[in-house]
Amino acid sequence: MEPSGADKGFFQKAPVLKNQALDDESFKRCFKLFLSQDVISRAEPEVASLGRDVISDQVFRWVTDAEHNKPYLKGSGRGAFGQWTGELITGEGWRNLQDFGLSKGMVATGYDTPYGAYSRPLQFLRTHLWTGSGANVGCPSAMQDGAACLLRRHLANPKLSAALSADEKKAFECAYKRLTSRQPGYAWTSGQWMTERTGGSDVSLTETTATYQPDAPKGIASKEDQVALGPWSINGFKWFSSATDSEMSVLLARTSAGGLSTFLAPMRKHDPDARTLTGEPTENGRSLNGVRIQRLKNKFGTQSLPTAELVLENMRGWMIGQEGRGIHEISTVLTLTRVHSAVAAVGGVGRGLAIARAYALVREVGAGNRARMRLIDSPLHMRTLANLSAEYRRLMLLTFFTSYILGVSEHPGNTRKSPVLEVLTPQKRLVEPLLRVMTQLAKAYVCKPSVSLLFSCMESLGGVGYLYNEEQEYLNISRIFRDTCVLPIWEGTTDVLCTDLIRALKHPRGGADSIAAMDEFVKKASGFKGRVDKPGGWDPLGKWSALKYRLESTSQAELMGEAREVVWAAGDIIAGLLLYVDTGSDGNVAAWEIFVRFLEDKGEVVKRKKGGMKDELRRDLGIVYGVAGDEVGAKL
Repeated sequence: MEPSGADKGFFQKAPVLKNQALDDESFKRCFKLFLSQDVISRAEPEVASLGRDVISDQVFRWVTDAEHNKPYLKGSGRGAFGQWTGELITGEGWRNLQDFGLSKGMVATGYDTPYGAYSRPLQFLRTHLWTGSGANVGCPSAMQDGAACLLRRHLANPKLSAALSADEKKAFECAYKRLTSRQPGYAWTSGQWMTERTGGSDVSLTETTATYQPDAPKGIASKEDQVALGPWSINGFKWFSSATDSEMSVLLARTSAGGLSTFLAPMRKHDPDARTLTGEPTENGRSLNGVRIQRLKNKFGTQSLPTAELVLENMRGWMIGQEGRGIHEISTVLTLTRVHSAVAAVGGVGRGLAIARAYALVREVGAGNRARMRLIDSPLHMRTLANLSAEYRRLMLLTFFTSYILGVSEHPGNTRKSPVLEVLTPQKRLVEPLLRVMTQLAKAYVCKPSVSLLFSCMESLGGVGYLYNEEQEYLNISRIFRDTCVLPIWEGTTDVLCTDLIRALKHPRGGADSIAAMDEFVKKASGFKGRVDKPGGWDPLGKWSALKYRLESTSQAELMGEAREVVWAAGDIIAGLLLYVDTGSDGNVAAWEIFVRFLEDKGEVVKRKKGGMKDELRRDLGIVYGVAGDEVGAKL
């Protein structure tokens, strides 16, 4: 054997990343399960095209640029003569990714498509494909979505809309139009500022204040729109503000009347005294609207995303809703951002598994006695990938079920549904109570395990998986893993979500409805008559009855210490039922295998005797690739 060198010897053949819209079995099943046949036929070609576009060379070049050229404050935030400028600079790659996401309607699809309740699952299925390529532009998109949803509620509800002054309505309509636009340069993203030094998700000690000053000079947001900045002067300090380059924010502040209120504030304002870089007057100059960037955060992940500490000094804004009802108002934003978190988590895992599948097709390893075999022929490796793929399927179903319930809550009218979706759709009065449960549960149940799933995807590539593969950015699982680590933390840690769920279930007014909504779901789903029979010994109704009794008979204070146990118990019941309904929708063999393995792992059914090695490998290949044995080569 001749010695190898830098340019001779063995070189691993690079894997080929495939279009996940066509290659990811879990994605395809969710696409089929949570959309109507009419929406599928109309949207499928565009979604397949999007799946191809998000893994284009151009997109990955932008990702690499966004990672290299991280956001910074020009001149450390000050001009040459010491005046505060606060000019935030983001890289070209980041800006292009932002424009790509806006033009593809990653937020707008939830608002401007004619699909009613199916608009939300379609929007989030598209977001799922985008997550692995977006370099965190999904964060400002999530808050953009939440802000748009909040404003739509006030504009579309006759009672809430009638309470708006002419100027307020104009400001809300302008912001909503920009938040739901697909036109880069015109469309807005949004921040969401809650966190202060006094607490993370606990906003009870918020120190930011807002004073009503309608007669004070306030200016306009832009010369183009001629919309006033608002009659409220907001002052304080925000400890974490992601999406610092956004054009507006929704934030909490305390007023003299007591309690917290929610405000809409443009990030920038028209500045008639603005100058060009050479000092010449400029007609359309803009400056920050009473915001000073104290410093940018130095984070473990999401490094392309500008996150900052902000000083607010006479930031002008508009109050949203009633004074003192800020928590109620901003909960609409939190609902959206928490759903986005779950979607981003499974989106990252989906990309990690796509890379792992592609790698297993080309990587050869020792098989003993100097023989070689591809990883797809290794029973151990394929069992590992099958276990990862099965857990991913479970998290996908729970996530997109939540997105479907969100869509139903926004479009409560009669929508044509498949027999399967009829089983998964709550009666009208229980939609909102079920959404309250699923929003908290999905983020807690999905985001935490997604981190370990992505680490396992990274491990499946060996040392190559641990590298920042910017030379071939599409292989960069380590970047996706690093960025996914934030998802169990931001918008409420796992403990915060679990305690929020307990509060929702024990609330003196709405708790009984939330439990009733879960009760209805369990009974309808467990009674589903599909193309498979229930496994012997599986008793989801019995498990739910025991959990329901525990919830109803135990005080809120006592439940708090075991909140995680409650969330995971509820999540396992719901996920198991979704796996059952999904399997029964068509009797798919691989879906049945995933379902039964889940029940076996949870001790809900007696474990089957294992077959021979070849039979087990065939089953695992069916889970990972959707086909078995010799069919893998023919398909791929």
